[in-house]
Parts: sequence; structure tokens; C-alpha cells
Amino acid sequence: MATTEHTLATYFPTEPWLEQYRTGIERSERVTETGEGWGVGWHGEMVFEITSLPLERNTLGDLPSPLVDSIEETVFETLDTAELEEIIGAAPPEIQSSIDERSGSVRERAFAELKSTSLVDAPDRLWPELRSVIPHVLLALLEQLETRVVDSDTIYAWLDLRDGNCDSVAVLSELGERDHGFVLSGPYDVWKRLVSGDAAVINLIMGGELELDGDMQKLLQYSDAAIALTEVAAETDSEFLF
Repeated sequence: MATTEHTLATYFPTEPWLEQYRTGIERSERVTETGEGWGVGWHGEMVFEITSLPLERNTLGDLPSPLVDSIEETVFETLDTAELEEIIGAAPPEIQSSIDERSGSVRERAFAELKSTSLVDAPDRLWPELRSVIPHVLLALLEQLETRVVDSDTIYAWLDLRDGNCDSVAVLSELGERDHGFVLSGPYDVWKRLVSGDAAVINLIMGGELELDGDMQKLLQYSDAAIALTEVAAETDSEFLF
């Protein structure tokens, strides 16, 4: 079976998704119109604090099927048995033992072991020889988990919002890394509803499902811009990792 190339650009909440969202903001005429004056003379930069990422309870096998299928296609359908056994032979002893205790062929046992690896443990449990053959998209995701997730379950997405534009975005290693005027914080499941277009940002704040740290009066003054930003998020091509 031919392998299929995938990227992280559509997967929320990765940094490539955030960059795609920034592009959408820049192209949005409504954001340009309603955001005029936003952050001019004051800090309009915003941090999206996405908490409670389910990394401990979710495994590699729980990832969206295109990502799981890419592992199967690239590793477990492409490599011959000798190559696969050589890679398994380089695994840490506890992983080899766990594979040996499973039933089925060597491919079935190794794939089952990989799929059962929790996302929080994956960066440490994927040894170098396996990393050398797994799909680039999974390596990119592991890099995101290793370097972008704070305190095991939180992402800080920073947006440089100013005068109807978004000049740059970044995922922060700590909340105070960049100047900002607002922090919009809430659990991942609430952010999914917002990004899906199933909930309005003002309603989520007023209902206590999202918490705003910043000048609420400024946000209400630019409520049309806030709504436009969430509309762009809903229009952004998005798939959810969890």
C-alpha cells in the first residue's frame, strides 16, 4: 500500500494550526473592519490558555485515524520482518518484554504495543531506531508534545492582535514569555466547541466556561471583533487530536 503524506496544519491545537488560523485572520475583512483600533496604544496581544489536554488518558492509538494509519502504512506494512525485528531488538528491555507478552505476529504485537503508548509517555518511549522510520507527521507531533506542552496538559497560544491584524503567533513555554493584554483560559473540551463553531466566545465567558484575565470593558467594546475572531476559527480547516 502506498504511503500518504500528512501534516499537522489542520490539527488543533498544534502550532501549525495556529499559523493557519493567523493566515485566516489576516485574510478576514470582518476582522480588519471590527478590529480597527484594537491594541493601538494598549496591549491587545492575547494568549489562549488551553488546559486539561487529555495526554495521560489518550494513547497513540486514540489519535485521528489518518495519523494512526500513517504509522501502520509506513512502519508495519513497508518494513520486512527482519527489519522490524531489528528495530524491536533495539528497544528498551521493558518494551521488548511487553511486546513479547502480547499475542499475534511480530507486526501485530509491535503495532499493538505502539498504539497502547500514552501520549504523555510517547516522547520518552519511542526509541531512536523506531523514530528513524515512523512518519514525519508523527515526529512533528512528538516535537509539539515535548516542547510546546506545559505542565503535562497546557498550551499557551499567543496572538499579536493589533488594529485588525495578526502579525505573528507563537506557542509559549510560559505565560509571561511575551507581552499580552488578555488571557482567555479554559479546558480543551470547551475550546473544541469554540473552534468548531458550536459556542460563542462572549457566552462562554459570561457563563464561566472560559475565564478572561484582562480588561473586560475593552473586550466588550470590541465584541464584534471577538466574534469575528471566533468565526475565523470556525472557518479554519480543523481536525482535533483528542
